[in-house]
Amino acid sequence: MVAWVGLTPSEHSSGESDRRGAITKVGNKHLRKTLVEAAWHYLTCSGRPKDLAKGQAPDRGARRHAAKGVRRLVERREALLARGVHGNKANVATARELACWVWAVGLMAEEA
Repeated sequence: MVAWVGLTPSEHSSGESDRRGAITKVGNKHLRKTLVEAAWHYLTCSGRPKDLAKGQAPDRGARRHAAKGVRRLVERREALLARGVHGNKANVATARELACWVWAVGLMAEEA
């Protein structure tokens, strides 16, 4: 999935040498842009789920999965920034994780 969106790093390998470059930028540029823009949200996002609005009653399993995904994305971004990774690179890595999470949710919905 992330290869189709173009959020995987390019790779230049030869023998024992393994070098990774910038993202490949192949595939659907509108989806890639949307995911990268959405990933900026996790810079200021809280790891705690918000209270439900009046009248909302989502499935408990879906709500738990969503909260787990948000925590994972927030923690991933914080860990990258703590390591000294540039903010834009941390954002693209968060977008990649977000794409994988969206793909997993789609597979879960397909099975149901």
